[in-house]
Amino acid sequence: MFPIAASAKKKTRPAAREQQEARLRALAGEEPERVEREGHLDQPLLLLTLLLLAIGLICLFSASYATAYDTQDGNAAYFIIRQGVFAGAGVVVMLLLSRFDYHKLHYLAIPALLFAVAVMATVKIPGLKNYWKTINDATRWIALPGVGTFQPSELAKVAVILSFSSFSAIFGKKKMHTLRWGILPFLAIIGLFAVLMYWEKHLSGTLIIAVIGMLIIYIGGANLFWFFLGGGGIVAAGVWYIKSHPYALTRIKVWLDPFSDPRGKGWQGVQSQLAIGSGGFWGLGLGQSRQKHLWLPEPANDFIFSVVCEELGFLGAALIILVFALLIWRGYYIALRSDDKFGTLLAAGITTQIAVQTILNLGVVTGLLPITGAALPFFSYGGTALLIQLAEMGILLSISRQMPVTKEG
Repeated sequence: MFPIAASAKKKTRPAAREQQEARLRALAGEEPERVEREGHLDQPLLLLTLLLLAIGLICLFSASYATAYDTQDGNAAYFIIRQGVFAGAGVVVMLLLSRFDYHKLHYLAIPALLFAVAVMATVKIPGLKNYWKTINDATRWIALPGVGTFQPSELAKVAVILSFSSFSAIFGKKKMHTLRWGILPFLAIIGLFAVLMYWEKHLSGTLIIAVIGMLIIYIGGANLFWFFLGGGGIVAAGVWYIKSHPYALTRIKVWLDPFSDPRGKGWQGVQSQLAIGSGGFWGLGLGQSRQKHLWLPEPANDFIFSVVCEELGFLGAALIILVFALLIWRGYYIALRSDDKFGTLLAAGITTQIAVQTILNLGVVTGLLPITGAALPFFSYGGTALLIQLAEMGILLSISRQMPVTKEG
C-alpha cells in the first residue's frame, strides 16, 4: 500500500503546483482562479426544469380534462395519466444522462442523422406510409399500434443538433471558414430535412431546424459571408413556399385579420385571443377556463398557453414566461462556460431549440405570429416530445458537470 500511496502522491504534486500557481496569479490580478466542479451538475438548471415540468403537468390537467372527458369515454384524466408516465420516465432518463459523458455522443452523430432521415422518409414509402397519421391536412405523426403516436420531426431536431455540433467540432474553425466545409454540407442536411417536412406539411419544424442549424454553423466558426448567403437562401425558400402554397398564404391572411373568417380559418386565433382577454390580470382561477370547454381547438397541445392565460391571468403567464427565460439563460450560460467546443455547440443547440419553440408557441397563441403548430415545451401534450426534451436537459446537465467555474462566479 505504501509504494502505491507514494506513487499517487508524486502524481498529484504537479497538479497541486499548478493549482497553487493559479491561485498566485489570481491574487496578483492576472487571471481569475479556476476551480473544477468535480462532477457537480448545474442545480439552477435542474430546479428550473423540474419547476417547469411540475407547472406544465398541472396546467395540462386543467386544460385537457374537458376534452378528455368528451373524447375518451368520460375518462377526464386520460391525457394527464399518459403524460405523467412519460414525465416520470423522462426524469429518470434526464438524471441518467446527466451522469453520462457527453463526449461519447460524437459516435452517435451520423447514426442519429441517418436514423432520423430513414424514419421521416417512410412517409413516401408504399406500405409504411399507412402508419402515418394525418390531422388537419398535415401528415406529421406515426401511429404505432399499442404504443401511440409520435412526431419524427422531434428526432430530426435532436439529430441536427448532435450532428452539426459534432461536425463543426471535428472540422475546426479553419475548415469552417471554407465553402466546402463551412456551409455546403450543413445546408445540404437542412435542405434534405426541408424536403422531408415539405411532404409532411410541417413548416414550423422546418423553421426550427433551420434556425438551430444556422446558429450552430455560426458559432462553429463559419465564414459570415457563407453564413448570410445560406440564411438568405433559407429565407427565399420560405417566401417561395408561402407564395406557392395556398394553405400557407391563407394562414398569413387569417393571421393578419382572424376576424375576417371567425367561424372558419380564423377560429383558432379568435378563440385564443378571447381566452387570453378573458383572463385579465389575475385570471379566472385554476380550472375555471371557459374556452377549453370545446371552444378552443387543441387546448392541451398548441394552445395550452391560452388556457394558462385565461386561468392564471397576466400575472401567472408572466411568471411562467420568466421561468422559461431563466431556463434559456442558464442553458446559454452553460454553453458559454463549457470546457470544449463540442459541449458549447451542443448546449447552444439544445437551448436554442427550447427558445425557438417557446417563442413560436407564445407568438402564435397571442396572435403575434401566424399559426404554425409549434408545441410549448414541458406544457403541451405529447409524451415523446416531453421525453426527448427531458433527455436534452440531461445532456445539458452532463455538460455542466465538466464546466469550470471561478471563485468570482
